[in-house]
Amino acid sequence: MSDAAPVRPAWGMGALAAGLVLVGYVLTLAPTVTFWDAGEFIAASKVLGIPHPPATPLFVMIAHVWATLLPIGEWALRTNLLSATCSALAAGAWAMVAHGVMARLLPGGARTGPAALLPPATGIAAALVSGFSFTNWQNSNETEVYTIATLTIALSCLLALAWRQARGSGREGRYLLLVLYLAGLSIGNHLLALLAGPALVVFLASVVHGAPPADRDALWREGAQVAVVAGLWALLIGTGLGSTPLMTLGGLCFVAAFAFAVKVGEGAFAAMALLLGAIGVTTYAFAFVRAGQGPPINEAAPATWDALLAVIRRAQYPVRTPFDDPTQLHGPENPGRTLQLIGLQLVNYVQYLDWQWARRLAGVPRLLVTLTFVWLGLRGAFAQRRADRDGFRLLLVLWLVTGLGLVAYMNFKPGASIGYDAFPRGADHEVRERDYFFVVSFVVWSVWAAIGAGVTFGGRLLRADDARATATPGGAGLALAGLALVAAVPPLLNAKDAGRRHGPDATLAADFAWNALNSVPPYGILFTYGDNDTFPLWWAQEVAGIRRDVTVVCLALANTDWYIRQMRAWRPAPFDAASAPAIWRDAPARRPDWPLHSLDDSAVATLTSQALQLPESTTVDFGPFRHGYPAGTYFPPADLVAIKIIQENVGRRPIAWSVTTGADVLGLRAHVVQRGIGYMLEPGVAERNRVDIAQGMPVDAPFTERLVKETYRYARLREPGRPRLETTAAGMAAALAMPWTQLALAADARGARAEAIAFLEQAVALSDDAGLRRALEALRAEK
Repeated sequence: MSDAAPVRPAWGMGALAAGLVLVGYVLTLAPTVTFWDAGEFIAASKVLGIPHPPATPLFVMIAHVWATLLPIGEWALRTNLLSATCSALAAGAWAMVAHGVMARLLPGGARTGPAALLPPATGIAAALVSGFSFTNWQNSNETEVYTIATLTIALSCLLALAWRQARGSGREGRYLLLVLYLAGLSIGNHLLALLAGPALVVFLASVVHGAPPADRDALWREGAQVAVVAGLWALLIGTGLGSTPLMTLGGLCFVAAFAFAVKVGEGAFAAMALLLGAIGVTTYAFAFVRAGQGPPINEAAPATWDALLAVIRRAQYPVRTPFDDPTQLHGPENPGRTLQLIGLQLVNYVQYLDWQWARRLAGVPRLLVTLTFVWLGLRGAFAQRRADRDGFRLLLVLWLVTGLGLVAYMNFKPGASIGYDAFPRGADHEVRERDYFFVVSFVVWSVWAAIGAGVTFGGRLLRADDARATATPGGAGLALAGLALVAAVPPLLNAKDAGRRHGPDATLAADFAWNALNSVPPYGILFTYGDNDTFPLWWAQEVAGIRRDVTVVCLALANTDWYIRQMRAWRPAPFDAASAPAIWRDAPARRPDWPLHSLDDSAVATLTSQALQLPESTTVDFGPFRHGYPAGTYFPPADLVAIKIIQENVGRRPIAWSVTTGADVLGLRAHVVQRGIGYMLEPGVAERNRVDIAQGMPVDAPFTERLVKETYRYARLREPGRPRLETTAAGMAAALAMPWTQLALAADARGARAEAIAFLEQAVALSDDAGLRRALEALRAEK
């Protein structure tokens, strides 16, 4: 068939495919909060807050309305279901794309016989293979922005194909305007969706060039529409990045396209395109207005024009260009990106690609599956090129931009699991695997693989003449069976690793948040380190209502002026003894009526302008005690803020650090006692008789034992046969194992060997750490 041959949209098949994928997602999605950004997004959607830059205002509004109108389960379950629904709808859209390709490949007469089942079967296979590819599946069962972005891309591609079919009808421009509106909206969610721009422009230009209208004026008008799409897309990219040079360049491109459009009679189209794109961008008005109201989550506080621009420009994060060595800070001394780094980045991409269709397997078996899907993808790509060269260019450019193009642009450090021979420091690696950035490229390849499977198993039908094609039910049955086999591989071999409903991932983040907050007495101040020991706590307090009397201070954010200013207005909620664990119900509790600190804006500006390095030895007065710091001690702004908070609250409010912050706690170890997964500041505690000493850290053994046995929750970590944990979950499980280890050390120091073994067995049950297992074996051998 020619590129211009129409193929009727298969809406029913797309809906069926989306429904099948959604069922799979629902059966495996997380029942509550997960680690990384999910806790922040869930909490922000609940309180209409401002999450981290670029603030994702569209996502916050959509998630809030969705979760409000869908009274099913707890709020986190509802927002997780939003991700699942968006991904399922995207899978349905890709199913329609694959259906269209296969329909073009079929001989004309085959559309009425058994072979007519091949296009819809290929479409459903495309939905299953792409929807249940590992990275896409993981994104789809937690609260994240990527699924709305992938849905936007899928819809944009579908609309572009609809535009081609509507050419000459007078309605084709509407499809392009809708695409541009989606592009403008995507700025308020995630810029991933804007990566579809080059593919869409190439597709539009290819269609117009390959099948130009016979009328010369119509050709100029179509060319003007394509130019407007390209120019506005360039402007939107510059706007989304908040880059003045890119906005200027994009603006010039659009002005030129606008002038061309006016000249050929498409001025109204150009004006409407600009209006719709601008309306899409206005989602940031929500962030601007809401930030001024002081919501509980108000990152970067974009309540002024300058602050809003800083959020859009992501000024909070260190600069990294595609030309830098990503393991070092940007600047004139950066040595630049090397071939070794580029090689590791490409290896990372291949590693992530290898995960997509058979994550459960390892070694040679998984490699064989991956090579099979790579081969099927190549077959599918060439088949699409044969049937629909314009559509092939659309998916090819999309795959290149969202795959290798992102490898080049993002310039990530070596991944969390590779490259330690060349880069042994943990700081020289990404803090987690970044496969989710490349998810669209994996989806595109999966669509090609499904098409390739249809071509492979339906080859006889595609080669047959019309008469034979309508009379070969056996051939059609073989093709459908082959497609079903290919489509079943990702759901079966990824379910255990991508699913979050069963095993520790189901509630580990939620249980960690419960444990961390309940390690602190009523009205305590709890210092945390970063995303994974902070965002789940935000969810726990703002959504689940757990221990809202505890003031959580994230040290990573405490380096910013806006966060330090916000602290002054924080007031803890009343302590709810009825919902608190038994260990705290009778604890003395006085609700603070004073600010967390008294730093005024001038002092905050001075404090955050630069870090402090002591020129000489200094003794700091903390009130009940004094502590000396030697010359050369380095204090980032967060440490200076922490010192101020301690000075103004010690003896008045309980003060603690999460064990995830490390054991240094401003060098105050002599005044700190460990209780569970918290380090409590209690001056002079090391001399108290009830404290056992383990590894130099005072441990309140009786209290810790009550916490770990009576209060803490362990997210099925102790279930036999649980899967091996991914890096983040393993780190949090190790944190939960730490108090058990300290209890074992304390018991062993007292000579209670049997008790020490019992404690260490609990630690080993929680954590995969090999050192703990060796220590347990050594204790057992000594016994």
